[in-house]
Amino acid sequence: MKRYLYTVLAAVALTASTFANDEGFISLFNGKTLEGWTAARSSGPGDWGAFSVNEEEQAIHTYAGREAGSKQENDCLNTEKEYSRYILKLEYKWVGNRYAPRTDWDRDAGLLFHVHGDLKKVWPLSIEMQIGETPGDATQKHRFHAGDLFVLGKNLRATTTKTGKFYDPEGNPEEGRGVRTRLGTEKPLGEWNEMEIRVYGAEKAVFILNGEKVLVLTDIKQKTDDGSYIPLEKGHIGLQAEWAELLYRNIRIKELPAE
Repeated sequence: MKRYLYTVLAAVALTASTFANDEGFISLFNGKTLEGWTAARSSGPGDWGAFSVNEEEQAIHTYAGREAGSKQENDCLNTEKEYSRYILKLEYKWVGNRYAPRTDWDRDAGLLFHVHGDLKKVWPLSIEMQIGETPGDATQKHRFHAGDLFVLGKNLRATTTKTGKFYDPEGNPEEGRGVRTRLGTEKPLGEWNEMEIRVYGAEKAVFILNGEKVLVLTDIKQKTDDGSYIPLEKGHIGLQAEWAELLYRNIRIKELPAE
């Protein structure tokens, strides 16, 4: 009986592995450790700041075990490796707790790409696909709508399309400014959401939330010391912890060939 069970389990594992290989995706998080990642607020080897592993959910957990309403620091978890052209998929779920100084704000986090420069900085130079629970049509001051674009760095630029589906009310955004999308809906608190970004070097990036394309940006670039702009082709991938407890899981990437 044991031999039969082992055979069945091996067959299931082989099938899952074969499917993953056929799809071309590899995991960036094995559900057990945070090896391959580095946290901005890490105090040294083996420490990942606000991030830890939730083995029961096989997820990366922000602020695990921290008392609700307590004062906490923001943080950023970045891959050790850089990427240029790829499809990245993950799932996230808000757990519930919020922390000072944002105990009464909408929950907020983000998926970063083309992260570069000082990885000990919160926030590092990067492009962000917002993660947040603010409804898409909200106009309040602290809007955190999943699928919005933020450009983190005064010398970074990106262009978005202004059409019936995608819009850019701010022009080419600068540091602290973003591009809002009317599209994309989060699932209720406590349910898993699916995120996907398709990144093509400096040429283009596509944001997808729960299966819906919500924003497209092109011409991703950075300013040089002489004032000219050059394409921003690659960087690390980052996950934010921003005073709200959440889980990230099923983080996987498929690198694309250069054209």
